[in-house]
Amino acid sequence: MSFNIKINGLDELQKRFRKLGDAVQAEVAKKATGRGTAIIRDEAQKNVYKAPKSYRVYNSDGKGGKTCTVVKPGHVGRSVIMKRIPASERHGLTSKHIVTISNSKEIPKGAKQIAAFIEYGINMPRPHPFMRPAFDNKKEEAKNAATDILKKEVRKQWKK
Repeated sequence: MSFNIKINGLDELQKRFRKLGDAVQAEVAKKATGRGTAIIRDEAQKNVYKAPKSYRVYNSDGKGGKTCTVVKPGHVGRSVIMKRIPASERHGLTSKHIVTISNSKEIPKGAKQIAAFIEYGINMPRPHPFMRPAFDNKKEEAKNAATDILKKEVRKQWKK
């Protein structure tokens, strides 16, 4: 699951932004993309399906046997995170953040797989989408928050 938000129509702001130093650009962009992404992350965390009670997950132990782990309700919601993408993977963008599911936040591992089951209804009576609705419901708010930070920070840097 991947979503992009583009902010268009900020010609004057973009001209000023280009005049700022690279370090300032990176810091301002990081704040802006981070804030917008946090809004979508928070919405996804709020809306993710939460199991009504603990459940068991069986995994192969790699030795021909199985292990059983009890998973507490809310495992996937607690694993919804915001991640900043390193420069080497941004393809020319100044800053990029994503909302994703961490497999490492909690035991048991596998929150990404469980999130896909929830989002698309795999092995469930029906799907409980939460990532796409989070984006759809909050994209304007996220874009506006990022734009506000860009404007505020560029003005602040411009006055220095």
